[in-house]
Amino acid sequence: MKNRLFAVCAVAGLVLSLAVAALAHDEKSETKPGEKVERSLAVDAQAVVTLCVASGTLRVRGWEKSEIRVRSIDATQIDFRRIEKTRDMSRPPSRIDVMVLNKSTGINPKFDCRAIADVDMEVPAGATVQVQTRDGDIVIAGVAGAYAGSQNGDITIERATKLVEAGSVGGSISLKDSSGRINLSSAGGGVEAINIRAASDDDTFEVGTVSGDIQLDRVSNPKVTVKTVNGTVTMSGPLAKSGSYGFTNMTGDIVLAMPHDASFQLNAKVSDKHDIVSEFNLKYLSDATPPPPPPAKIKTKTPEAKGKTPTPAQPPEPPKSGPVIAPIVVQKPVPAAAYVLRRVTAVCGTGDASISVASFGGTVRLKKI
Repeated sequence: MKNRLFAVCAVAGLVLSLAVAALAHDEKSETKPGEKVERSLAVDAQAVVTLCVASGTLRVRGWEKSEIRVRSIDATQIDFRRIEKTRDMSRPPSRIDVMVLNKSTGINPKFDCRAIADVDMEVPAGATVQVQTRDGDIVIAGVAGAYAGSQNGDITIERATKLVEAGSVGGSISLKDSSGRINLSSAGGGVEAINIRAASDDDTFEVGTVSGDIQLDRVSNPKVTVKTVNGTVTMSGPLAKSGSYGFTNMTGDIVLAMPHDASFQLNAKVSDKHDIVSEFNLKYLSDATPPPPPPAKIKTKTPEAKGKTPTPAQPPEPPKSGPVIAPIVVQKPVPAAAYVLRRVTAVCGTGDASISVASFGGTVRLKKI
């Protein structure tokens, strides 16, 4: 689990360290002595731009120009390296590495990614950016794709249109108003995702934390995978038609808030010491799918009855197929040796979406909104 959560940062570090090419020659330089270093360069409208520093806040914004502009008060020099191999050097570059140097690095290009500097950068709206800082925050807005990694800082991304991969070791991640394939991971902070859509039918949404809460609001990607070791998982909003949702939580609660007319099939694996609490009318399905029993034998649970404990002389009957009155609580089974988890399969409505839940130390709640 932890290896997967650190994968994004590791991959981003390898990508950002690539440097093989000649110095781009179409650049314009504007230096304001004593204030800031500024440099710009004409690039392809869908360019891939990389930027990394050892420490500092990185702010990236998409604009309508086919040009990148980089500014920093802390830097002593900003250079561009053309990464892609091409024979036509007159064409705007499609892959550019932005090198930021300051007094701590001298002017040696080999010290790229070691600068201590805050950097502001504008790129074409259709560009993909790959940015990394060891100690500092990252803010990205209005680009096609974003790869972001910070060891000790928060990551904020808005209005990405094609893909987002972000990883933070000691900070939180916030993603808003974006679309495409999403992969978010944080080792020591929470993750928030609001108003996320798929750009294509196969765009997945994956998020994981080690010790942070996960909050999802209006995530409409058709496949959603959520994993945390120690945190609360909350998802709110409508389900995608025929969507597939997977939630794994080791020690925290899972709260799913859905519209009152939500239709889904629930496959849950929960601890025998915790409950599944639902405000939806659920129909229990056994593994063998037995025929429905006579109406007189259908047992229902009402809110008033959920706190009662059966006496030893009258042990509770096993669940029957048929309607269950909401809100319901899946009660703990009679203790048995070596019995730790129990499995629950139920359907609400016609079961359009699929929800799989594995909770080993928390309560699962299904709420109406």
